[in-house]
Amino acid sequence: MLVNNIIRPIYRTLRGTVLQSLLPCSHAEFNLDRNFAIEVIGFFESFSGIGESARLCATSLKEAGYKVKCTSVESVFRKKSDAPWVFENAPADTPIGTRIFHLNPPMMPPVILSMGIKDFRKTFNIGYWAWELSELPKEWVRGIRYMNAIMTPSDFTSGTIRKYTNKAVETVLHPVSIDKTTINPDMRAKLGIAQDSLLFSTIFSFGSAMERKNPEAVIKAFQTAFTPQDNAVLVLKSNSGSPENKTSLERLFGEHKNIRLCDGFWPREDTQGLIAASDLYLSLHRSEGFGLTIAEAMLMDVPVMVTNWSGNTDFCTKDNAFLVGYNQVPVRSTHPEFKGLGNLTWADADVNEAARILQDIKSDRTKLDRMKETVRTSTQQILDTKSYKFGLEKLK
Repeated sequence: MLVNNIIRPIYRTLRGTVLQSLLPCSHAEFNLDRNFAIEVIGFFESFSGIGESARLCATSLKEAGYKVKCTSVESVFRKKSDAPWVFENAPADTPIGTRIFHLNPPMMPPVILSMGIKDFRKTFNIGYWAWELSELPKEWVRGIRYMNAIMTPSDFTSGTIRKYTNKAVETVLHPVSIDKTTINPDMRAKLGIAQDSLLFSTIFSFGSAMERKNPEAVIKAFQTAFTPQDNAVLVLKSNSGSPENKTSLERLFGEHKNIRLCDGFWPREDTQGLIAASDLYLSLHRSEGFGLTIAEAMLMDVPVMVTNWSGNTDFCTKDNAFLVGYNQVPVRSTHPEFKGLGNLTWADADVNEAARILQDIKSDRTKLDRMKETVRTSTQQILDTKSYKFGLEKLK
C-alpha cells in the first residue's frame, strides 16, 4: 500500500522530469549497412501487446534480410518471463548500427540507464511508440528529444506525434502474421461451446485502461441483440483482473448466462484458438493505437466489428469490417497514462448500431460468410504497404 500510494507517484514524477532530462540524443548517423545489426529492445518474454510488437518487429526484420539482435528487458523491471522467446540472434561480435526500442517513453529511462548512456550514444536510436489520443503526455514529449526518429503502428499515432516534432515520424504497421499450425483448433470443445452456436469474442487487459477498451459496450450490444436463451455466446477474454474488477464486470451480465468472462494468462495457442473459433471478433474501443487482436482476427478469416476511429482505421475499411459509428465524448479515465491531458475526446461507439449489426447477423449468417471471402487478403495487402523495410528505407 505504501508503494502504491507514496513511493510509486514520487518515482513517476522523478522519471518523467529528472530522468527524462538526463538522457542525451545520439549524434550517430543512420546505419543500414548489412555488416551491422539492428538491435530490437523490448519485452520479448512478456505476454502483452507491447511484447508481441517487439517479437513481430524482430521476425519481420530478419525475414527482410537484416541481421537482428533481440534484447529483452523484463529483468530491468523485475518482471517474470511468461512468454518464452526463441530467436537466432546475429553473431555476438556483430556491431550494432541501429536500435529500435519497442518501449513507450515512461519505460525508456530505466532501460537506457541500465544499458549505459555511453552505449546508447553509439547508435541511431528509433522509438517505436503506440499512443491512443490526439495529445501526448508531457513525459512523452520529453522523450522525443533523445530519439533520432520515431516509428508508430498507425497514421493516427503518427499524426499526434508530428504535432510535437520536426524529426522523422514514420508509420510502420505491425507485421502481423498467423501460424495456423500453432492455433488450438479445439477451443469450442475446451470451453463447452457447441459448434452450431454463434460465438462472439473480445480480448482486453484490465491493466490497459478499461474505459478505453470499453468491454461494457460489447456486453450491452450483445444483450440488446440476443436473449439469454438464444444459441449465441459472448466470451470476454481478459487478463490482470482483480477480484473486484471481475465482479464489477460480471454484474453487468444480468440474466445472460451466455456471456462469459475468462480471466487469466492463456497460452498463445489458446488465445488465438478462441479468435479462430469465433464467428465474429468485437472491439468497441474508445481509442486504439493499432488494434493488434483485430488484425490477428482478420488474418484468420474471422470477420470483425469495430469502432470506426483511431489506429485500426488504417486497415479496417467498409469492405473488410463491420464498422460502427461513434460520438466524440470527453476522456474520462483514472489510468495514470491519461493524467493531466486536458479536455481531450475519444470515440464512444454507438451501441444501438452495433446491436443492429448483430441482429442482422443473427437473422442472416451469410453476412459473415460474405465478409470472410475478402477479409484476410485485403487486410494483408494493407499491412504489407507499410512494412519495417519500407519505413527504414524512408529514413535514409
